[in-house]
Amino acid sequence: MKLLGITWQLNPMLGWGVYGVNLTLQLLKNPHWNPVLLQPPATAALKDPRHRFCLTPLLSQQQQLQQLMSQNPGKQIALNFPVLYALGNNFHPSMPQIIGNKKVGVVFFENTQLTPEAITRAKSYDLVVAGSQWNAQCLQAKGINNSLAIPQGIDPTIFHPATKSGLFTQRFVIFSGGKLEYRKGQDIVIAAFKEFRQRHSEALLMVAWHNFWHQFIAEIEQSGYVKGQPKLDANKRLQIVPWLAENGIPPTSVLDIGLTSNQMMGQILREADVALFPNRAEGGTNLVAMEAMACGIPTILSANTGHLDLIDESHCYPLQHQGKVKPTPQFTGVEGWGESTVEEVLEKLELVYYQREEATIKGDSAAIFMQNWTWEHQVQKLLGVVE
Repeated sequence: MKLLGITWQLNPMLGWGVYGVNLTLQLLKNPHWNPVLLQPPATAALKDPRHRFCLTPLLSQQQQLQQLMSQNPGKQIALNFPVLYALGNNFHPSMPQIIGNKKVGVVFFENTQLTPEAITRAKSYDLVVAGSQWNAQCLQAKGINNSLAIPQGIDPTIFHPATKSGLFTQRFVIFSGGKLEYRKGQDIVIAAFKEFRQRHSEALLMVAWHNFWHQFIAEIEQSGYVKGQPKLDANKRLQIVPWLAENGIPPTSVLDIGLTSNQMMGQILREADVALFPNRAEGGTNLVAMEAMACGIPTILSANTGHLDLIDESHCYPLQHQGKVKPTPQFTGVEGWGESTVEEVLEKLELVYYQREEATIKGDSAAIFMQNWTWEHQVQKLLGVVE
């Protein structure tokens, strides 16, 4: 059996963690590969009894490696198998003390202003796997030629078309997902929804906007579409509904699903009549958008950055008007980013609202399109290049 090390935590509540969970499960299904967990999985990763059964045999090996690292603080530990590293800002790796016999970086980045040190660091890997064609093109433009794009996948057992529950038959449900921040464009969603609700009082905004990294929320006011920021309650949950009320959207028109496990998201997404993603930039292909499309939900996507890998008018509603975006303190390089207009968002929402049959056809086409983007398919691509 060939081994493959994974340096980030498995956690179905976070984007990276969902990637790790599905990567690990696909490796366990593969007759030629075995995963090696280099961090203990989050408790949430073991809640599903099926996953707990499959992952438990990996834990003793992980604990042995953890003990080895604890006994050798500050020292590098060489492993005789390939290792995947989650690359953060400026391509700093997760667990730099671990050295695989092949070093494969995995990256999703939006800040296009790369320092010389970051470029040198990226070139030191045997391979850098980017989350989208846009990310790969940005890397290659900087001379990082050891890079290629392999996007994430979807779990078709969770994300697939199915009957709605019927709980919201009197409402027109607009889903918006992704951690709350300027880059994700929730301010555009809010501005468009306020006007759409004036035309259609039954509209319901269903949001999944929880964000653990509160420093990114501060920039949400930059566009002028919203005022203030949501406060945190005693459990550190964002108070989205009161904040939206302050911005002119009443609580009766909002459903905040909060922090929800990835395994629950299929049932939630299928309640939506449309999914809306006017994101200014995506280093990957936007996992939440992929999952909405896989459920057959008519989906509105900004035509920029990682979204471009998903876009085709036969299976989604592209937001073609993409204006320039000003750099922010968190994102000083915004090459390729795009600013969607509230007017075009409203236009697409009205199309879905009044042309339900056409919207259903697009949603069905999206679900078929996403069948080629399963985790099994994408992980097989990854293993091919690692090998």
